[in-house]
Amino acid sequence: MQPAIECRAGHASDYPAAAALRQEMALEMGSDFDEKSGQWRTKFSAYFFGKQSSGNAQLFLAYDSGVPVGCAIVSILDDYRRYCFGIRTAHVNAVYVRPSYRRRGIGKRLVELAVSWARERGCARVRLRASDEGRPLYEQLGFAPGREMELEL
Repeated sequence: MQPAIECRAGHASDYPAAAALRQEMALEMGSDFDEKSGQWRTKFSAYFFGKQSSGNAQLFLAYDSGVPVGCAIVSILDDYRRYCFGIRTAHVNAVYVRPSYRRRGIGKRLVELAVSWARERGCARVRLRASDEGRPLYEQLGFAPGREMELEL
């Protein structure tokens, strides 16, 4: 029997692991973020942790025996709809699960945690940009089909 994968909220010390997983995702999609900018991991971590510290984002990680194997980040957008009408929209970023862990419900659990977090903060919708491989999962969770997908809460 395989040990259970733990999915939980991340903290400041977890952002380097999230950046490493995001780099794996970039490489899988044909881009090398490390090659594009030697500082991107530091900036990625600082940006999202800053948003998290202000209550406007949350990192979620999946662990197998203490080793990070997946991640997702959700953040509340600062856009004109929020400013003018008070309508909160969340955006899910960096949903990634290492290939050897896929098709085990880990990505689904991470996205569910992100959507729940957004719902608890009064968001009216959640958006994300989907890869071809991820699109069926997001549709299963109720997101409207397309490259830019949206879920009304």
